[in-house]
Parts: sequence; structure tokens; C-alpha cells
Amino acid sequence: MKQTDLRALEAALRRLRDEILATGPSKIEPNRTDPTSTGVADEDAQALSEMLQTLASQRNRAQADLLARVDRALRKVADNPDEFGTCEECDEDIPPKRLLLMPHATLCATCQSTRDPKRCQARKKITDYS
Repeated sequence: MKQTDLRALEAALRRLRDEILATGPSKIEPNRTDPTSTGVADEDAQALSEMLQTLASQRNRAQADLLARVDRALRKVADNPDEFGTCEECDEDIPPKRLLLMPHATLCATCQSTRDPKRCQARKKITDYS
């Protein structure tokens, strides 16, 4: 990989890292707003509150995972620039278009699809649920 391409990808990784950190974690609202009450009086409000807590928690977990992948990619650029952009499973070069979209990618599309076979797979029929 050329030094100019490597520097451009490193800059993209730094911008992505800064964006993630600027966004910050999603706030998880407590069920109780009043310290004397227990839970939420309305069952619908309780269910909505729990669902919002779950969604915020999942967003925070995904954000932390992405940040870890970006940090790992930045370390790889700094420590082993010759290995950056190489698939960790088949040792082939990851296509530049994939790296432009996901500069933190560690696998080529073929190896990624082997690792996660159900990911991005559409249902063939409306009754396909598995």
C-alpha cells in the first residue's frame, strides 16, 4: 500500500474516532424519576422505558465495539504499516473500496462472509424466519 493511501486511511480513522468520541454515549434514563416511587405507574410507560434503556445500551455497546476496532486499526497503522490493509485470515489485500468505506476492516469481503454467513442475507420468502 502506498504511503499516501495509508496516510489518507489513517486520517479517516482519526476522523471516525473523533466523531465517535464527540457523539458520546447514549443516555440511559432511569425508570424512576422520583426517588419515593417504585418503577413507573403506567405499564405502557414502564415497557417503553425498558425498551429505551435496552436500545441505548445496545447503541453504547456497538459504539464501544466500533471505537475498539478503530483504535486497533490505528495501532496497526503505527506498529505494522506493511500489514495494514491485509486480510487477517487469507493474507490477501483488502480492496481499496472496502477500506474507504470501512478503514477499520480486518477481513476481506469473502472471509467476512464466511465468518458471518447470515449477515446481510435477505429472506427469500416472507415466511422465512430462520
